[in-house]
Amino acid sequence: EAEATADPHVWLDPILFAEIVDRLADVFADVSPERGDAFRGNADAFAAELRSLDEDYRAGLESCEGSPLVVNHAAFGYLAAAYGLEQHPISGISPEAEVDPARLAELRELVEREGVTTIFTEELASPEIAETLAAEAGVGIAVLNPLEGLTEEQVDAGEDYLSVMRQNLGTLEEGLGCA
Repeated sequence: EAEATADPHVWLDPILFAEIVDRLADVFADVSPERGDAFRGNADAFAAELRSLDEDYRAGLESCEGSPLVVNHAAFGYLAAAYGLEQHPISGISPEAEVDPARLAELRELVEREGVTTIFTEELASPEIAETLAAEAGVGIAVLNPLEGLTEEQVDAGEDYLSVMRQNLGTLEEGLGCA
């Protein structure tokens, strides 16, 4: 199996996601012109919600600009870049990748030097290595959701992109000390 080298998690930046939604509406309208107005209207409404989400992230993370975002794998690069955070992944794009012991030592040093209080794991990846790093460094753990697959239970409970991203914002504000 080939190792992924590019971060596919573009949807974690609401403004980039709004651009994707906009382009998809155009494609759908081209394919089905009789429903073009509906596609465009839905895309415009969702893009407005995404812009509002972006404003909330900017306000919520403003005081944490430059904060190290230590995560178990490199899924949050777009989000970090959008809001002035510095992503420091334990492993690369693939959460199953082997973790280099030197990388763990480097991150422990970063955690201690920068006063990091939280290591972020995620719902779909094993938290074991992140938990080990957190225990060794004496810091906490918090869970982010990269929105790679909502469970049936989450969908039935009314969870969607916007609600999960707002939960992530609260988790980041608390874990980074921006709240």
